[in-house]
Parts: sequence; C-alpha cells; structure tokens
Amino acid sequence: MEKRLSPEEADVIFQEIIRKLPSVSTPAKLEELSLLALAMMLRRTSSKDLRDELSQQIREIVSSVTPGHSPEAVRNAMRLAVRGCIKVLQVAKERRQPRDTHLDTEKRLASVAEQGHQTSSGTAAKFTDKPIIAGAIAVAALIVLVGAYLGWSRKTDDGYDPNETTKFVEQIIQAAHGEAPATHMFGGPMEVSTMNGVPVVTARGVPRRVCAASGMRLVKKGLLSINGDTPTRISSAIITELCNKDEGDATIMWAATK
Repeated sequence: MEKRLSPEEADVIFQEIIRKLPSVSTPAKLEELSLLALAMMLRRTSSKDLRDELSQQIREIVSSVTPGHSPEAVRNAMRLAVRGCIKVLQVAKERRQPRDTHLDTEKRLASVAEQGHQTSSGTAAKFTDKPIIAGAIAVAALIVLVGAYLGWSRKTDDGYDPNETTKFVEQIIQAAHGEAPATHMFGGPMEVSTMNGVPVVTARGVPRRVCAASGMRLVKKGLLSINGDTPTRISSAIITELCNKDEGDATIMWAATK
C-alpha cells in the first residue's frame, strides 16, 4: 500500500530541495524540482489556486533561461532563475495554510478506535513501531532519490570549486584576527569593525554559491549574519535562502565566538 508522507516528512524533503537548488545546472531540472517542492509544500486541495498561481510563476522564471547565448550568459540567467524559484518557494511556505493539529489528532484517534474493533491487542502492539520505522525509511529513501536526481556531487557543478569555500572561510577567520585585506578573494570589499571589543568581519559581494557553502562552516565557529538577517535556526536550507534573499551577491557579517 502506498504511504503518504506526513507534513513533517514532506518538509524535510522540501528543505533538502531548497538547499540543493543552487547546484542545479539545467532549466528543465530546475523547473521539475521547484514544482516538486511546491507540490510538497501546498498539498491541500484548498491550496490548489495558490499552487497553480505559483507553479505558473516558476515556469515563467525558468523560461527566461534561453539557450543560444554564451555559456557565461546562460550561467548568469540560471543563477537569477534559481534565486527567483527559491523566492517563490519561500512565498509558498509563508502562505500555506496551517495544519489543524486538533483535527488531525481526532482523526488518528478515530482510526485507532476503528482498528481496535478489527484487531487484537497483541496484533496492535506488534505493529506499534512499524509506521515510525517505515516513515523514517521512506523519508531517507526519498532524500537519497532527490539527491541522486540533483547530482549531489558538487564536483560536477559548472564553475564550482570546493577549495573556494575553504579558502574564503580561512580568509574571514584571519581577518577577524587582524589580517584583513581591503578585498576578499572574490573582489568584494572586506572590512573589520569592533562591537563590544569583538572584531566583526563584513564581506560584501560574496557569490551566493560560496555564501551558502561557507555559511554553514562559519556559523559553527561564531555569530553569522547574511544579507542583514541572523538565522534563528541553523540549517543549510535556511542559510541558502538568506544567501539568495537579495539581488546580486551576498553580504556576510561574522564574529568569532570559538
């Protein structure tokens, strides 16, 4: 029997898709994954109108990436399209109808009561843990499938060099210790100020792909702000969203705490 994903399970996969969208290299893959994430976020029948509206926005955004231009022009168009799709998905997350947890609880209790008339207590006990295990396996399997579809190995991404992230993080940390160049390795301005005696490094003009990758490393070593926002919860998806929030490249502020 097909197992429906719970809202929590769907949200896990939604966040994974968001986190990996910047690594997508083709318009077709961007559109398909964005629509998949949208469908997971707006699954209710009552959300159909909003889902249709935002689906059309995603298709229009992706259609702006036209072949026939130079590779650099296509890459720039893809970056803009990825940012646009992430913004649409953020809108979906903000406007989705909240789940009626009271109603869900009543349905679950009614279901349990109905099943209780059909099965013995021993049989019910035997299956108590299996839905949880099955759900975890289903989520893990779906994440693996989404990952395989995306091509999670960033080594194949156009223009991405994992060494960039390592070098950039090292440059930020060194700047906090008094070795701050006028510009960082990507050419944007870098400056160091002091707040309550703590050095605060500000790097502007950071490519979004580097912002997302380096943000997770920096947040483990100190206080991080991206494009003026400090994440209240730490996850790759949230940091990626913040890196793609504004037009152009990102601005990172960081202060060491470790």
